[in-house]
Amino acid sequence: MKFHILGEKDEKVEIEILSRSYPNSSDYWDVNWIDSKIKAEIPGYLVHFKADLRTDELRDFVNELKLMNRQLKGRAELNNLEGYIYFGCDMNNVGQITWAGEACYPAGYGAVLNFEFKSNQSYLDSLIKELDAILAVFPVIGKP
Repeated sequence: MKFHILGEKDEKVEIEILSRSYPNSSDYWDVNWIDSKIKAEIPGYLVHFKADLRTDELRDFVNELKLMNRQLKGRAELNNLEGYIYFGCDMNNVGQITWAGEACYPAGYGAVLNFEFKSNQSYLDSLIKELDAILAVFPVIGKP
């Protein structure tokens, strides 16, 4: 299962969700870790690595995207606890979205790629559908 963040000039970030890291755990903090692969194609750069994400990070991100999509303005962020990936996006009053991102591997001390690109509001519906499908298979389990 994958989700994609697409830019207007061939920028593409693809995050593939592979499995739960600790599927047999009953602890909220352990059971919600998911193994993933991150691939970022920014003109002049190709980034590809495995990363640990959390289902609650994806849930919070998609909820902010849905609000932004309904209001046709606002901000959404994907904040990764481990520091592998960060995305922030802002939508202006004509539906243009500016994405600012950072990829770091190994997390916390490795090589860092900072990037920015633009897309438009029309991409949000498919991104939201992809994230909803992932969260249907990998829902947030429990409460903190």
